[in-house]
Amino acid sequence: MPITVDSVRMYYDENTNLFLKFSGHAKTQNIHRSLWMPDIKSLEDALNTSNALIKAEIESVAPQNARIADLGCGVGASLFYIHPRLHKPAPALGLTLSPVQANLARESAAELGLQNQINFAEGDFTCVPLPSESLDAVYSVEAVCHAVNPEQYFKEASRLLRKGGKLILVDDYQVARTFTKHEQKWLDAFIQGWHVPGVRTVAQTMSFAHKYQLNLERNDELTQHLRLRNLPDFLASAILFLGEKLTINHAILPSMLGSMALQQCLYMKIVEYRFLVFEK
Repeated sequence: MPITVDSVRMYYDENTNLFLKFSGHAKTQNIHRSLWMPDIKSLEDALNTSNALIKAEIESVAPQNARIADLGCGVGASLFYIHPRLHKPAPALGLTLSPVQANLARESAAELGLQNQINFAEGDFTCVPLPSESLDAVYSVEAVCHAVNPEQYFKEASRLLRKGGKLILVDDYQVARTFTKHEQKWLDAFIQGWHVPGVRTVAQTMSFAHKYQLNLERNDELTQHLRLRNLPDFLASAILFLGEKLTINHAILPSMLGSMALQQCLYMKIVEYRFLVFEK
């Protein structure tokens, strides 16, 4: 079944509340992955590691009055961490395809007293309601992978950024080699289950970015800081086979199968979790 913008929206509308319920830490409201760097001691800090990395890159390009947007913002967790820690930032934009996520983000912003500092909107990150060259930094965490046409994302990010501005990405990337039939099975299960047609290699990503005057300046692999939960292959394959035969009509089933497939992909080193920074 082809993945479309509408199917990605429905995937998050149906699953977001379940993701939050089982995210492991209610305080952060973070449905992204935790990163266990050597100095990280708590789950809350591990969930905010990527946010801290992004914040440092924003500060490097705009030490004060930073103008930023989170494209694919989920329920706003990254912005709630980053924006209050910046020095006199301008009001920020968080954009998500999902009306469920946008409403939850607005509710949280009001509870935190940030409703005048962070604006959340429902929309497509390939068509952002902001003027050209109006931002110092754009970032996305586990979001570009959902793009049906990832090249359009880079075109729009470049339009939004001023010269010298930064595009910051934390996401999954295919390794640049030919896959065996067995490896391709797991990659396909990940892509279909998590609705991530935009997963590309770093080289393909760089090609998209370079076309729109975005030059790669940082490329860090973060996979080693994940706590993988891969299963023995025979067991995972059996679960995938049975799961694909079930007739449960809810997006949580393919999501669970996709999550299992991602763990297998990361363990087999056919997918890597990376931190990329581009400068315009």
